[in-house]
Amino acid sequence: MTALLKQDNSEISLLLKTLKNILKSRGLLYQDVAAALGVSETTVKRYLTGHSLSVDVLEQLCRLVDLRMSDLVDIARESQAELPPLSHAQEENLAREPFMASLFYLIAKGHTPQSLQKDFGIDDAQMNRFLTTLDRWGLIRLFPFNRVKLRVSPLFQVERGGPLARSLRANMLDDMFRKFDVEMEDWSYSFAKLSPASVERARELLREFTHALAKISEQDRDLTDESAGYWSMFVMMTPLDVRQQKVKLAACGAKAA
Repeated sequence: MTALLKQDNSEISLLLKTLKNILKSRGLLYQDVAAALGVSETTVKRYLTGHSLSVDVLEQLCRLVDLRMSDLVDIARESQAELPPLSHAQEENLAREPFMASLFYLIAKGHTPQSLQKDFGIDDAQMNRFLTTLDRWGLIRLFPFNRVKLRVSPLFQVERGGPLARSLRANMLDDMFRKFDVEMEDWSYSFAKLSPASVERARELLREFTHALAKISEQDRDLTDESAGYWSMFVMMTPLDVRQQKVKLAACGAKAA
């Protein structure tokens, strides 16, 4: 008889938490796991909370997501450690490869290599080459079957004026602004008089908005091309010299007359 694992063991709890996150990221529901293991959904829920869990069952759950037990242990241990921010050298590497930078950004936001292959029409050899390079740069850890684990914080901040910021402007923002159409409905403009404290609050709102957009997009990651498409967004706040603006507007008025 296979010995049961102790549910109050902190390491087992960590392994199960990690496993549940992986199942969720793969879009696997309790009913899917139950069908694969040949048990009821209630039993699966008991397993994933540590009840009646044996090594054999844990190995079956790992195989369901193409993991070895050792892979799960490694991923769980890495998840406990605080991930470092993106380094300047890593930014330089990504800036030299804009498409790979886009792939890494989406992986950091929770997209799987498999879904990105489908969205961007990347074959297995190409994706493996991209992932191997990201692994070599210390951005991800690559597991068999193109499973990945981040090695930098998914909440990384791009260096102001750094390599990635310059690459973003050259390869994406300039194109966005060239295609800007005032008749589009998805834009807005405002200006206001703000104290330093209010400016900081406005910055917080910008950060909250981008984080909220990321959360909204989580539910749409695995939708087909017919159901969803990629959108880009750029949000910026900058000081306005109203006296100089008055001169410009007056000059525009004179030309119009």
